[in-house]
Amino acid sequence: MRKLMQSPEKLFEYPALQTERLLLRPLVPDDLEFVFNHFSSEAVNKYLTDDDPVQTYEQAKEIVDFYQGSGNLHNRWVLERKEDKRSIGTCGFHRWDKRCSRAEVGYDLSEAFWGQGYMREAMKATLKFGFEEMALNRVEAFVDVENMASLKLMKRLGFQREGVLREYYSLNGKYFDTVLLSFLKSDWMLGNDKP
Repeated sequence: MRKLMQSPEKLFEYPALQTERLLLRPLVPDDLEFVFNHFSSEAVNKYLTDDDPVQTYEQAKEIVDFYQGSGNLHNRWVLERKEDKRSIGTCGFHRWDKRCSRAEVGYDLSEAFWGQGYMREAMKATLKFGFEEMALNRVEAFVDVENMASLKLMKRLGFQREGVLREYYSLNGKYFDTVLLSFLKSDWMLGNDKP
């Protein structure tokens, strides 16, 4: 038990990833303005049950600082469009359990870019990195039961619905049901990421 309580060692640095239209680069302190604007958006926060929308730069700085000092068990890439270097969202892994070879994936996208395939493109690169470089066997996603766009994305990527976690998240005294989905390395190796 004591081994699990020790501070995690630096496992490795998360590199930048590239897709056809995107650069996925690690979140850095210079992203403070983007983090503030992005996570203060009601549209971006509609289905994020972690916390209230960001209201101050101090709150935005807490997000940036968290990903700078999380011992590599959590990461966040900023999705930057190659054509104009505009930051349009984030994605990454949470709760990396190296012993069990699993992690949770999370993502968010600015409303102006919804429905254009950017997050699917980013998630394909994220999953590839997780299975090939992090040696993950299982990737989990927790999606609000009302977030149809996200549930559709997970299905297109090949995630399997495992069930509904009733009143799993709580925010401001309200409880939210969440769909638990998973994607296994064996699914990925079989090419279950659908076009």
